[in-house]
Amino acid sequence: MRRETTSSVWGPWLLGWCGVLVLALANGTLRALVTQPWLGETAARALATVILLVALTALVWWLHWRRPIPTARQAWAIGAAWVVLTLAFEFGWGGLVAGLPWSTVLADYDVTAGRIWILVPIWTALAPAVVRRAQHRAPATTA
Repeated sequence: MRRETTSSVWGPWLLGWCGVLVLALANGTLRALVTQPWLGETAARALATVILLVALTALVWWLHWRRPIPTARQAWAIGAAWVVLTLAFEFGWGGLVAGLPWSTVLADYDVTAGRIWILVPIWTALAPAVVRRAQHRAPATTA
């Protein structure tokens, strides 16, 4: 595993958040066009959440393998930055650009209505630190 400096880590990881955005947009499109007409809104949204969690995990795993985060503190900071970017995009786009009512934007966070989207920002915050720890424990493979 390569050693990275603090400055060389942040660039790829902030750019990596753009990958999260692409995954989320593709996932939302898949939900709207395929799974929601087939499963109904609540089930399709739950499935989309699970799909995005798996895709996010894969992205973080790959990115950490390519650009390891040197310290746990940096991993937590990257997770926090990704959550801020994610929520700023979600609420900025939905509430300000698309003009959706705040009740609509917040509806995905209502677990009492069967919505589990809250798991996405939670996992977004945790994933860099969890994956960093998992990869540090995994035995090194030789190519």
